[in-house]
Amino acid sequence: MMGRTHALLGMASLWLLAPIPDLVTPGNVGAMCALAAFGALLPDLDAGASTIRALKVGKLRPFRSVAYVAHRTWGHRALLHSPIGLLAFGGLCVPVGLLWGVPLALALFLGYASHLAGDACTRTGIPGWPNRPDRRLHLLPASFRLVTGSLAEEALLPLLALPVVLLVLTRFPLSG
Repeated sequence: MMGRTHALLGMASLWLLAPIPDLVTPGNVGAMCALAAFGALLPDLDAGASTIRALKVGKLRPFRSVAYVAHRTWGHRALLHSPIGLLAFGGLCVPVGLLWGVPLALALFLGYASHLAGDACTRTGIPGWPNRPDRRLHLLPASFRLVTGSLAEEALLPLLALPVVLLVLTRFPLSG
């Protein structure tokens, strides 16, 4: 999947937290959306070319070197795209929760997890175990799996944008 699809999927995944009282609030929904989108881009640090690798902060590309090393070490859709990678990332989210609060750590983790779920809906799938291309995990039957950058993925974008807009709007109800 493309970076924009992953980012929207990450933000849309915040609906999983919406039923929990006082977790997604007007005060944190913006930060949670940003962290979910960021978390959804992180697994592609192992890609040769990715949105996260090209991300600029001012004139700097802070993830370029890390992405280069990750890609050279593991290749794309290996460790960072595996359930083991998700568990390791979950461990890294614990200090985020201690520093910034549990809601923001959950948003970051859900974003990352949504990336793996999204890639598990593609023809390539994700590895069940790092560096085991023969054991791929898929969430959809073969005939429904997406091709990255395809028209089907493009059609998915507005369907993912709608729940994000609704999440933000429901956190900022109109009052008279």
